[in-house]
Amino acid sequence: MNLKQEYIRYFPAYEDVFASDIEKCRMHFLPICSINLKCVDPDNDQWLHFVSAKEIYDGCVGQETEHWHTAYCKMDMLGFDVVDNKYVFEADWNYFAIEKTKQSEVSNLEVVQVYRNKRKDFQNIEELKEWLSFYKEIIRDSVSSTILQKHLFYTNTSSDQGLVESLLDRLEKQAIEADQDCLMGAYQINEDTYQLAKSFYKKHKHIYPSTIGNYSSKIYTLEQLENNYTKDREYMENPEIGGILDDIQFLSKSEQDYLMKYNVSLKEAKKFEGTNLIEKPFDKDGNIFDYIGRLTGYLFQGYGADCVYLFYDKELKKAVICFEYT
Repeated sequence: MNLKQEYIRYFPAYEDVFASDIEKCRMHFLPICSINLKCVDPDNDQWLHFVSAKEIYDGCVGQETEHWHTAYCKMDMLGFDVVDNKYVFEADWNYFAIEKTKQSEVSNLEVVQVYRNKRKDFQNIEELKEWLSFYKEIIRDSVSSTILQKHLFYTNTSSDQGLVESLLDRLEKQAIEADQDCLMGAYQINEDTYQLAKSFYKKHKHIYPSTIGNYSSKIYTLEQLENNYTKDREYMENPEIGGILDDIQFLSKSEQDYLMKYNVSLKEAKKFEGTNLIEKPFDKDGNIFDYIGRLTGYLFQGYGADCVYLFYDKELKKAVICFEYT
């Protein structure tokens, strides 16, 4: 399927995707692309947006916040009201688990940095343990154990001070890794890799057609990404629709081939019964929303979903994003 450039926007600005609460949207969402439904229906001048969530990391988005679920915001499902071609998130922001995090809460790195500066103030191990107990809900066991095990060496005046500083540098790196291996760290990794994917597109006018983060805390530089592309481009293939989407309404070659090969009717395919979607959006009469399209999530963020689906109900003016893992 050929998609006219006038009907697609790549990495749109938050202000062009969301109608309100822009800073909250910036905190939680990643806008990947926008399409105008005129690409499949010339009479339907409606912009819809493929967005992902920074919360994707370990488990399902929204799995810890069932109290804040709505009809179209559930596990791995995001619901939006569509107002003048823009989205309004339909749920309370407490749908995202990170909102439970106290604003005053500090990171592992910050605790280690405070310890590094005041380590000689602790008179004994028991006093140090008492101080660490204030951060027991924050600091990783591995970090606190290292502090306790090496405290005497860190504070002994006869210790090699060069080695002490080197070990404390290593402790800070350990704390950084601990921070990355948490929801807050996942948010940052997803943001950083999204910006990397966006930078690659802006420079080369096409996306990087492979895993952008490899589910790792290590983030490539743009130059490293370009080197990987140069080296492996013969094994890479850009998404079929506009170089960014895998499908729109079963019109891609891959979907057409699948339907024909397995003799699946379009009516049957629209039920999405053969997918791994945890939730699907239905109207009050039990009809599934219109399927708009899908893309590969991990091309755009470090912990991305395998598939990001977009559904829409014209009568309800409701857009729904669903995440799938295969």
